[in-house]
Amino acid sequence: VAIAKRDPIQDIPGIVEAGRLYAGELDIGHPFVSPLNGTFRFLAPMTIFAGTRDLLYPDSVDLAERARAVGVPVELHLLRDQPHNYALMPTPEGRRARAMILRAVT
Repeated sequence: VAIAKRDPIQDIPGIVEAGRLYAGELDIGHPFVSPLNGTFRFLAPMTIFAGTRDLLYPDSVDLAERARAVGVPVELHLLRDQPHNYALMPTPEGRRARAMILRAVT
């Protein structure tokens, strides 16, 4: 709840509704909807970007830990005071994140 108060983009009711809409016919606990409920063993290397003002940042940290625990290489970029999807924003932090994403996928 403390993180929700600092998130300038998302709130708990909104994220619950977004999850419900995203899930469609699937249960919200299905791994396709909630990756934290999945098997990490066969995943490709992951690059995760999260900000400490993102309501989902604790889940990003948990995702990285669970994947690493089964041997998946993970780069977690956790930036202080950044909101959800900061990598898409026209800010210096967003531009740096996008450059890193481009390097990772090319």
